[in-house]
Amino acid sequence: MIVQCQNCQTKFRLDESKLDPAGSWVRCGKCQDVFQVLPPGAPQMAPQPPDQTLELDRSAPRQARAAEEAADFGLDLDAPAPKAKAKGRGKGFKIVFWLLAIPLTLAVLAAGGLVTLDRLGLSPKLVDRFRGLPVLSLLLSQAGAGKAAKTAAEAEYQGLLLNQVRGYFRVNQAAGRLFVIQGLVENQGQQERTAVMVRGRLTDTQGQVARQEVVYAGQVFNPDELQQMPLAELQTRLGKPEGPDGSKVTVKPGATQPFMIVFANLPANLAEFTAEVVGSEAAAQQPAAR
Repeated sequence: MIVQCQNCQTKFRLDESKLDPAGSWVRCGKCQDVFQVLPPGAPQMAPQPPDQTLELDRSAPRQARAAEEAADFGLDLDAPAPKAKAKGRGKGFKIVFWLLAIPLTLAVLAAGGLVTLDRLGLSPKLVDRFRGLPVLSLLLSQAGAGKAAKTAAEAEYQGLLLNQVRGYFRVNQAAGRLFVIQGLVENQGQQERTAVMVRGRLTDTQGQVARQEVVYAGQVFNPDELQQMPLAELQTRLGKPEGPDGSKVTVKPGATQPFMIVFANLPANLAEFTAEVVGSEAAAQQPAAR
């Protein structure tokens, strides 16, 4: 008779004469599982603990080997869906996952690197290439746009340079101690300029800007005026683009105009001063004489 292991479903050929009329316990030669086999036609009985177990040896003689061949055939017919297919689906999922995860991870690392460079002010040309991208435009600063606006503003006074800049102290009768920055604005451009603005800054020992003033070039005072003129009048005259005669001060190409910046109420920890041109206008062209 042919018996089948209840655990691994392997089939074996078993000699019926070896079976007890009440059934015998057998051990599978493949998985070592123990199960009960009843003779053909015997009624089903509740299983009892085995007193003796028959061995179903895979290495038994020819009859056992023939049963194994039959078992192989039977297992092929009754076997469940191969696990290899399920494993293949899991492998495909992993491939898709990594194909998506790797580019996304690289994109996040690249964005983080650009943000770091932007915060540190490093490689601005490289950062500017990506500043307009939809997501990066929210993460990166607008330094590039600000720089472009600054360049456009600088074009208004390109070619205006400062020369012979010096700083000194004077005492005003009403305002007390003054600090004066004085020098010349030289027009090295090709166009006549007017309303030239110069900004002066005083920095303290900590490198912080303590005071700053913006004046128009063309206004200067002699030592007596600095000593006797009220501070409000000094500042009013320095804040006008017109000269003492009421006409606009212009700087022709190759020419110069003097400037003077006056500071009052000075802090005690001044360290240095700077001056720079911060604006100008193109002078109106005069009609040609007939």
